Amino acid sequence: MSQPSPHDASLPADAALIQRLRTNRGLDGPLTVAKCTEMLGTFTARPFSDRSWSAYEQGKRAIPDREYVLMALVVGATPEDVQAAGRDEAAKLLSQELDRRRTPELSGASARTVERVEAAIARIRELPFSEETQTQMIEVLLRQVDALLDLHDKQMDIMRHQAP
Repeated sequence: MSQPSPHDASLPADAALIQRLRTNRGLDGPLTVAKCTEMLGTFTARPFSDRSWSAYEQGKRAIPDREYVLMALVVGATPEDVQAAGRDEAAKLLSQELDRRRTPELSGASARTVERVEAAIARIRELPFSEETQTQMIEVLLRQVDALLDLHDKQMDIMRHQAP
């Protein structure tokens, strides 16, 4: 079987989108499949191979949502592009991932705080309780953190009013 040519109309819409965005890059020129799979390492600790990328892009294999989101990140697809290609769940996941990545860089102190909160959540998830109980425990933890930050904000307001 011959390989589909770029922008082959017989490709599934989702594969065609990835192929078009990989190859139509204006003055930058197309990205190679090898470069794309190398770039996957920017987005995940579990990248997939050149062979898998090619098979997905050529429409030879259905693309799982996780892999599709990673491919979309590499080639710069938007959630709207992905949804228009018929991948509603992948579009939702891509939107969530982009939102997560837009989170501003944290200072050292706040990065440490986030790490500690995430570690506390991980410890809760390891406990032998139901998912519902674990979720309740996590909610309590986050409310406690919020309450502490609210108290700090109140203290700062008091100090602002006392400043000369």
